[in-house]
Amino acid sequence: MKYEFFIGLRYLKSRRGQAFISIIGLISIIGVFIGVMALNVVLAVMSGFESELRDKILGVSSHLVVLSYDGPIEEFHKIRDKVIDFPDVLGVSPFIYGQGMIVSDDNVIGAVVRGIDHKAAGTVTNIEEAVGRGYLGRGEGIKRDRLIGVGKENLNRFGENTISGKPPILLGRELAATLSVITGDIISLLSPLGSIGSLGLNPKVKKFEVVGTFDYGMVEYDSSIAYLSLSDAMSFFDMEGKVSGLEIKVNDIYTARDIGERLTVTLGFPYFVRNWEEVNRSLFRALRLERMAITIFLGFIILVAALDIISTLTMVVMEKGKDIAILRAMGATKGSILRIFITDGMIIGFIGTLLGTIAGYGICYLLKTNESIKSLIPFDPEVYPISEFPVKIEPLFFLTVAIFSLIICFLATLYPSYQASCKDPIEALRHE
Repeated sequence: MKYEFFIGLRYLKSRRGQAFISIIGLISIIGVFIGVMALNVVLAVMSGFESELRDKILGVSSHLVVLSYDGPIEEFHKIRDKVIDFPDVLGVSPFIYGQGMIVSDDNVIGAVVRGIDHKAAGTVTNIEEAVGRGYLGRGEGIKRDRLIGVGKENLNRFGENTISGKPPILLGRELAATLSVITGDIISLLSPLGSIGSLGLNPKVKKFEVVGTFDYGMVEYDSSIAYLSLSDAMSFFDMEGKVSGLEIKVNDIYTARDIGERLTVTLGFPYFVRNWEEVNRSLFRALRLERMAITIFLGFIILVAALDIISTLTMVVMEKGKDIAILRAMGATKGSILRIFITDGMIIGFIGTLLGTIAGYGICYLLKTNESIKSLIPFDPEVYPISEFPVKIEPLFFLTVAIFSLIICFLATLYPSYQASCKDPIEALRHE
């Protein structure tokens, strides 16, 4: 063990008459500990929230969407055949996007109406799981395979005749609750883009039978979306043989941008491809900005602890003036004195950082795995797009926070350590 480290370790214990210095050193450790722990927990929660929100959004919308500058796509079968053979593409499904008013016996509400291919929609979104959850409810312990199986059964009703003979429609759980309808009820769908008559524009009205509900777990989607079969949507929106676009799922969401650019080149004008990051750019940019702001503000806790380290080392230097003079007289260099006090401060920083990292990981692990702790922080699904406290443990974040903390603590040791190394041993001994 080098003597600089040994002496720096001994200096953590002040003389009996100067115990106040040791208390400030302990406070410095606690400050670093709290700062590192809080920063780790908040980053894990923010990452978990962003990850869960992204998963829920990508459960409704696809990774990529093929659109046309000319409007509806006519020869979409040819486009689908080209895209499905493209590398890293897992699924392709055509869709129609429209809007309308849904009328029940008790209420009227506007909704987004989407026409889907019920055989292919499950390859690009989580619609099968959502339809299964809408049928089985939000009970805990339902396996995903079970949800998907039930969802496939309900989606197959798009290809079967309904009891009433009316075309089938799927409603979001919240939308169905607002309309006060259940499976088997008849609703009317109105489109403002109807035919022109003698009195002006006549809205198009058609009756549908509710064959089920779906539950994506986000009230924004569950209260505003209705699904029709692709053929019924073509008929209702006067788009025979045309679709609004094609949804695509890829094997890695983080390569979606690159795949989309290559697909745009392959398909050529007038087609273009939008990726999920472009569609939801403002939302995820706001989340990242919020995480950055919180990180900066919580980083100030570590900065305050660093100021305590400066105060501690400054008082240690004042207390150990005679010891410094003796060490210099015995041949210790300025660099050795500098390293002694840097070691002293870094021990404080290392202990606080280590304890903060361990405590932060422990809290994140409990929040992630312990159901009783999760229940203490309930989330109302009517307000939040999540149902439980989201935590995502990323080792890189823990490592980054630890390095950031140690760098701040190291910088805090430089000034008092430099002052100690510059002390004149003769002047120090003259006053003893």
